[in-house]
Amino acid sequence: MNEQDYEAAKWALLHAHLVQATPEQRHLYVARSNYGDNHRALAWLADQPTLDRATALMLFWSVGGGGHAQYESLDEVPDYAHDTHQLIGRVQQRFLDGFYADHGIAFDPHHWDGAGPHELSASERERVPAPLLQAVDGEHAIDPFDEAYDADYDDGLPMPLVEQLYTLADVHIAWEDANPQTA
Repeated sequence: MNEQDYEAAKWALLHAHLVQATPEQRHLYVARSNYGDNHRALAWLADQPTLDRATALMLFWSVGGGGHAQYESLDEVPDYAHDTHQLIGRVQQRFLDGFYADHGIAFDPHHWDGAGPHELSASERERVPAPLLQAVDGEHAIDPFDEAYDADYDDGLPMPLVEQLYTLADVHIAWEDANPQTA
């Protein structure tokens, strides 16, 4: 399975999961996923009006929303960070516009184990719109770093899906090993 087919198959599995995932599962995915290789999935989630507003706020902070507030235009953003900066801007604007749903999830960017306003200087915090610095109230808080999830999830994905992704990766690696001139 060449790289293009592998990426397409991987996305098909992940997309199918995200489409049917509960708001809580999406929240867990955003919190625990590997931000270095999941831009496509996070961008897809950012485009969904069914995404919980608490999850959108976590997404904003998790991908560096606070740090990107320093840039006044895309021209100031390093080339390697353009896609992330545009994602942050989209999430920020949609959050402020009330685009995202309210499924009752609570999230406070000041009190969780991920990136948040506490990592910014006072001048950096001033550049972040006030609603993005405030907690989202909800009936239930989800602690995405609760050890109870460790046996059932990996990188925010349920273990049966993770096993499918590992199998897919094994097939891809075996193909690359058998076809070194095209890999």
